[in-house]
Amino acid sequence: MSLRDISIQINNAEKIGITYHVSPDGDAVGSALGLLNGLRFLGKDVYLISKDIISDSLRYLKSSEEGDGETIVPTKDTDMVIVLDCGSFERISADLKKFKGEIVNIDHHITNDHYGDINYVDPKAAATAEIVFELLEFLGIDFNEKTETTLDVGTCLYTSIVTDTGAFRHSNVTFRTHTIAARLKKIGVNNTFIYTSLFDNKSFNKMKLIGRALTDMELLLDNKVAIIQITESLVKDLGLLNHDTSDIISFALQIKGVEIAVLIKEAEDGAKASLRSKNNFDVRKIAESLGGGGHIKAAGVKIKDVTIKQAREKIIEAIESAMN
Repeated sequence: MSLRDISIQINNAEKIGITYHVSPDGDAVGSALGLLNGLRFLGKDVYLISKDIISDSLRYLKSSEEGDGETIVPTKDTDMVIVLDCGSFERISADLKKFKGEIVNIDHHITNDHYGDINYVDPKAAATAEIVFELLEFLGIDFNEKTETTLDVGTCLYTSIVTDTGAFRHSNVTFRTHTIAARLKKIGVNNTFIYTSLFDNKSFNKMKLIGRALTDMELLLDNKVAIIQITESLVKDLGLLNHDTSDIISFALQIKGVEIAVLIKEAEDGAKASLRSKNNFDVRKIAESLGGGGHIKAAGVKIKDVTIKQAREKIIEAIESAMN
């Protein structure tokens, strides 16, 4: 089904829920809030469904306060749920097991399971936000006009693109990526404000967490793999339990000779891991072997019912297997 056809289906829906993958990153949140604010401007009855609390670093986005972790199931009168940036049904940040309405799956992950009643998956998109931008144009949002709405929506979508392209430095960046970014810039989206909000707005305790995490970082497998571990007690001591820590992994990838960076964060029911890579290493396959997913150079996984030490061992074993 084309984006134009999907726009017609959305227009026919009475009440729409929007959600994304668990532990939502900038692309997931920016795409969801961009679509949410755009549809509200068009008069649609739409709301956010999220098991997760949107991180403080993304709180500058309009309607981000609605990602409070309290609305986790669709309301009874919801006839459509749009899932953004999520490759599998199991990783949706919403409980849709009893939902009888239509599920629309919009994503850019090549490994997407096509779990929706309607599926639109474009692996050539650098971020799901590129797809949402085009969908909103079909729905009637004019990104050639500078209005309060296009600025709010554009700020969400530009945030998505910045985060999923590593501030335009990753190989997933295309002419299309820059064209959309340029069009958003033309109507007044403040790229400096977005960059500052994302990367230059850390609390003192967050900087202390980074320091502690990097102090204990390890180099393994001929110094090609850097592993950072963050315990629950550490984030609790610093008052950062609900804060995003995924950005810390970028420090590990900056080390000369490191090809794979891993950030393992302890959770109540197991451990979450983020994986990043340089050059030709496919961390998506490593994550998939452990039940996760993602992109070739950026992936993630949650391993349940393990200690952080056990999770570390499983991940190292999977990396060793992939490298041999």
